[in-house]
Amino acid sequence: MQISDANFIKQMKKGNPDALEYVVDQYAGLVKGVVVNTLKAYKDYYLVEECISDVFIGAYTNIKHFKGDKDDFGKWLCTIAKFKAVDKQREWHRMPIFTELDEGVSYVESAEASVMKQETTDQLLNKLSNLKAVDRKIFIMKYFLEMSNQEIAEKLNLSKAAVDNRLYRGKKVLNKKALGGLFYGKFI
Repeated sequence: MQISDANFIKQMKKGNPDALEYVVDQYAGLVKGVVVNTLKAYKDYYLVEECISDVFIGAYTNIKHFKGDKDDFGKWLCTIAKFKAVDKQREWHRMPIFTELDEGVSYVESAEASVMKQETTDQLLNKLSNLKAVDRKIFIMKYFLEMSNQEIAEKLNLSKAAVDNRLYRGKKVLNKKALGGLFYGKFI
C-alpha cells in the first residue's frame, strides 16, 4: 500500500513501518528544529541525532494516544520532540551547560527545563490529553511552539482574553490532575 498524507496516521496505528518511514521523511526538519533549539547548549551532534530518533520511535509506539487529523499531527510530534529533548537534558543534567555571555562564561538552564524535570514525557502527554482539543492546541502553541498569546489568538480566531482565560483554566485543570484533586485549594 502506498503511504500518503491521507492514510499515514491510519497506517501508523496499524503498525505499518512504511508509515513511520513516511513520517520521518515528511517531519524530520520540523523535529530537528525543535530538538536542536532545546539542546543547542550541549553542542553535541550525537545527542541531537539520538533524541531525534527517540522522537520518531516514541511517536510510532504512542500513536494510539493521538487523536486528530494530519494538521494536528505536526503539533503532536513537536510536543513529543520537546518532551524527549527535555528528557535528554535531564539525563545530561549533571554535565554543566555553558554558554558565552558578554561578562564571561555562565551556567544556563531554562526555566522550562527545570519545571519539566518534575514530569516524565508520558505523564505530561497523558495530562495534556485530558484538556479539550482547543485548550490542548493553545498549550502546545504557547509552551512548545513558544508563540505569544496574541499570535495564538490570531491563529485560532479567538480574542487574546479568551486565550489568557483558557491558559489559566487549563493550568488549574492540569494542577488539579497532578494533585489527584486532593487539597487543591490549599496549595494553589
